[in-house]
Amino acid sequence: MLPSEHLKKPVVAAALGLLSAALALAIGRLEFARTVELKTYDVRMRLTADPTQARSDIVLVAIDDESIRRLEPVVGRWPWPRLVHAQLLNFLARGPARTVAYDVFFTEEDLRDITIEGEKWTGAESDAALAEATEQAARVIHMADVTAAAREGATADAQTRRPAAVRAGFRVDDAAEERPVVRWPYAALAQASRAIAHNLFVYDEDGPLRRFVPFVHVDGVYLPSLGTAAALSVLNIQPSEVRRDDRGLWLRDRQIPLIAGEIRSFYGERQPSYRSLIRYRGGVMANGRPTYREYSFYNLFYSEQQLLAGLKPLVDPAAFRNQLVFVGTTAPGLHDVFSNPFGDKMPGAQIHAAVADDILSGRTLRPGRWAANAAITVACGIVLAAVAVYLGPWVSTAIALIGAGALAGAHTVVFGRGLWLTTVEPLVAIALAAFGGVTYQYVVEGREKRLVKQLFSRYVSPDVYSRLLKDPKVARLGGERRTMSVLFSDIRGFTTVSEKGQPEEILAQLNEYFSRMVPIVFAHKGTIDKFVGDMIMALFGAPVSDERHADHAVDAAVAMVRELEALNAEWRSQARPTLDIGIGINSGDMVAGNVGSETIMSYTVIGDQVNLGARLESLNKDYGTRILISETTRALLSGDPGLRPLGSVTVKGKTKPVDIYEVRPPEVKNP
Repeated sequence: MLPSEHLKKPVVAAALGLLSAALALAIGRLEFARTVELKTYDVRMRLTADPTQARSDIVLVAIDDESIRRLEPVVGRWPWPRLVHAQLLNFLARGPARTVAYDVFFTEEDLRDITIEGEKWTGAESDAALAEATEQAARVIHMADVTAAAREGATADAQTRRPAAVRAGFRVDDAAEERPVVRWPYAALAQASRAIAHNLFVYDEDGPLRRFVPFVHVDGVYLPSLGTAAALSVLNIQPSEVRRDDRGLWLRDRQIPLIAGEIRSFYGERQPSYRSLIRYRGGVMANGRPTYREYSFYNLFYSEQQLLAGLKPLVDPAAFRNQLVFVGTTAPGLHDVFSNPFGDKMPGAQIHAAVADDILSGRTLRPGRWAANAAITVACGIVLAAVAVYLGPWVSTAIALIGAGALAGAHTVVFGRGLWLTTVEPLVAIALAAFGGVTYQYVVEGREKRLVKQLFSRYVSPDVYSRLLKDPKVARLGGERRTMSVLFSDIRGFTTVSEKGQPEEILAQLNEYFSRMVPIVFAHKGTIDKFVGDMIMALFGAPVSDERHADHAVDAAVAMVRELEALNAEWRSQARPTLDIGIGINSGDMVAGNVGSETIMSYTVIGDQVNLGARLESLNKDYGTRILISETTRALLSGDPGLRPLGSVTVKGKTKPVDIYEVRPPEVKNP
């Protein structure tokens, strides 16, 4: 094989693999492919989320349907007076809770006057009570609303002016999204708060909430998300300890990987965005219970009233000692629930809790670098292309399926360890490489095999070819002795015919004759050994064994004579010369195998029995017959095709006489 042939397959595999990877990476940028990738992300999140790893020091206080229903007769319908929330903070301060993150907006002053148990409260007194409770609890974080759109020409009101208590604080360079409008907590509450956090949640294109915005930049300050602010409070991290570098956002020694992108602002221009993945511990419920411990707001409010009355509380405030408490609405009618990778609707407070859990536990989720994803895609493409080019289509398809499953499994394991590697692109590369390799096998190598088949099928019957293809060992190299039959067919008087006609016409007529005779040999499981001038030598029982080789040889001879009669009728109608043939068949032990040199060889048979077959063909001229067979062949026939014994004859080169028979079915005429 030439050196270029040695390099052909490796070059094809490499080129096909690189092309498949390039196409896969290009497809991965399409919106549909990104959506599919996000769906695989959700599956991996559900498979790897472990609710048992959720922090036990994070607690949720739910403003649920029951709380709203049971408090309505006491304090009125939702939203409740601020005094009610002040009672909750007073209860949590008894623990004391380490930090309370309040996922409820108090952006406007309370203008309602209420009466609770005979005591009247003005809205201002209610606001003051919440601010006082916030200050006494010491570590309470309240929310600013940054989701409102800017109104063109609108003037700032009291809630959009930054309270004096809110300082610039954090400096995270440009790793924050710009927001045009913020509605702050009322001034007294902002003054009393440990920190002010933002409420911005962003959905992915296909719906679920998978990312959070660590910081937003609004009104000259950087505001952390509620979950981020809660973690900062628990860890007592100062604004000066928050920084950003190429690897992400750092909260002292805690890293938050950032995903840089672009968004369109409210004013239409493009601006950078920096978001981080939420590594959820579980859905709303896990194994029949909440992922985080959860208490009903009403039960805690009622427990505070019991304590004020000197009674044993329904819930012991000691349960919240050193706990991070998130307070938020869970009632569906309050519309503070969000789609997520688990397919349920998750309250905003639990999402903030998941963010805080990530930071406090140091178990964040980071996306793989583009170079790593591309390298995996290229490797998958090249490996599968090599497999498909070197192996057959079924093997390569099986390996592609196994490889795809292994890749998905490995990426799921890696995901569970905090690294999100894209799965769609390498899977597409595997599919494209496998398809391309199979196509190469069919178009290129298959073409060569089809040519070989086409050539080989000219020498053996389709049945013989199929058996040889399934088991090449059937046709062994070298020689072997086997019992078989050999057929010799020669045209009578062809030399005289050749002398009378033009060479081109004679050659065309001879090819037409061969074209009609060869299929007959194949149809009877024979193999063409060779053409010698106008003679055909055919083998029956080699190279593939055939127990009925004698029957097939005789049947082929009869069919050849019949076909010649039909062919002569056509030639006579065309005023062309007719031909006649003589056929000799002998059976017995012969040596069959490849003879020749290492570079050129031919499959043939040799031995005295072969020579006898050729002698029988010549005897047709002496006996005026068309088909002669030997006694050995006759003894192997399963039926009588119309035999006429002609006695014994001593052929040339033999001393022992041989019994011979004419095969003469009624419909076959002798010349």
